[in-house]
Amino acid sequence: MVWLRRLIFHNWHLKLFSLLLAIMLWMTIARESTSEIAIEVPLEYQNVPPNTEVISETTNNVEVRLRGPSTLIKEISPRDVSTAVDLGGLSQHSEKILPLTSRHVRAPFGVDVVGVIPARIHVTLEERISAELPIVPTTMGKPAEGFDIDKISSFPDVVRVEGPASRVRLLKEARTTPVDVTGKHDTVRQNVDLDIPDPLVRVLQSEPVRVDVHIQPRSR
Repeated sequence: MVWLRRLIFHNWHLKLFSLLLAIMLWMTIARESTSEIAIEVPLEYQNVPPNTEVISETTNNVEVRLRGPSTLIKEISPRDVSTAVDLGGLSQHSEKILPLTSRHVRAPFGVDVVGVIPARIHVTLEERISAELPIVPTTMGKPAEGFDIDKISSFPDVVRVEGPASRVRLLKEARTTPVDVTGKHDTVRQNVDLDIPDPLVRVLQSEPVRVDVHIQPRSR
């Protein structure tokens, strides 16, 4: 038992001082008024199955209600709080309603988690796929009087996109942002963006898309 005696009495005065300091700090906090705040934080999905997309039809952010001593509550910012749900037990094709409780929240010591809003989330897991879509250039306005658009071409003429299987399969084409040909009487060449309507579908290639609008005199 020598080791136990040494553990207790070694630097006993420093240990006693630390204990008294902790007790005084606890008593100071205990006498403070209690405050409650709501903080919006991102919802983190952990252990997502590989090659899978998470589609939350509820929200990507949650409101966490915290209660504690006023001095602690005033110092809390969203980066001090996190909310996470574990998807490790779900298969690649799953649809589930998951509860959100205080056990899903990490908050600073000394602060209680009163609740999470929403109290549950609807999560769908889908296979991630990619596909090639034809690029469809678009224009706005009319050429100068006596001129017409002859043909429109894009370089490249296809684009590869990626996203949840159900969303990617709905897309048949990728339209460009409009090229303005108002009052033009010669070829218009312009780099454009792709207007993919679904925010869950991503464009994989990084090179710009160029559209050439060939304009010629109107046939008599």
